[in-house]
Amino acid sequence: MDGRLSKRPETRSKLARLFFIMVILPAFLYSLAELAGGADQQTESGQQAKSAPPAEFIQPIEFSHKTHIEKGGVPCEFCHVYARRSINSGAPAMASCFGCHSVVAGSDEDQKEAIRKQEAIKKLLEYKANGESVPWKKIHDLPDFVHFSHKRHIQVGFDCTECHGEIDQHDVLSIQTMITDLSMGWCMKCHTEGRQTVNGKIAGPVQKTRGGKIMKQAAAQQPDGILLGSKDCYTCHK
Repeated sequence: MDGRLSKRPETRSKLARLFFIMVILPAFLYSLAELAGGADQQTESGQQAKSAPPAEFIQPIEFSHKTHIEKGGVPCEFCHVYARRSINSGAPAMASCFGCHSVVAGSDEDQKEAIRKQEAIKKLLEYKANGESVPWKKIHDLPDFVHFSHKRHIQVGFDCTECHGEIDQHDVLSIQTMITDLSMGWCMKCHTEGRQTVNGKIAGPVQKTRGGKIMKQAAAQQPDGILLGSKDCYTCHK
């Protein structure tokens, strides 16, 4: 009996060592590897960057912003209808596409038929026939912990190109067409240094009262400028 009791501490010690080797140590080493890999992806602002997107974003339909915006004169908000009144700009709905494409161009039936046989138009018609929306892929994306409002920026005079670049000059969007990595440091540069308005004046600093409303006094100091964005953490991280 005494011999069996004397062996119990030794058995427990072996089990503890085995648990450490099989569970604790692998978990610790894995955490170190994750930290080492993530360190290379830190931006200047300290924000964890997402892995780089592919060189070209392959959409389900070959869509040219240059053809639609520059050549066709279609404004951004015709397709991204929610940008001015919502947090998200919204992906183009099928109704937006067929607002134009329901009328097929061409002076005769042969030309119209040739247009219908174009690969992009064929795919668009297939989605419509199946009652499906086009599964567009999101290009300018932000991490889930970042809150960004399109309407707040557009309603104070921002142009789409200030964040998205000159999309109207490109047929295929790629990393090279993105003017920024949308990092926290890039956003804060505008929120802290300001931006020029149409008349070339730079906005003054924001002053806030309880509840986050801009003081009339601050607005009166810069009647021709757009006030700087909030630097409160909660503004972007809800």
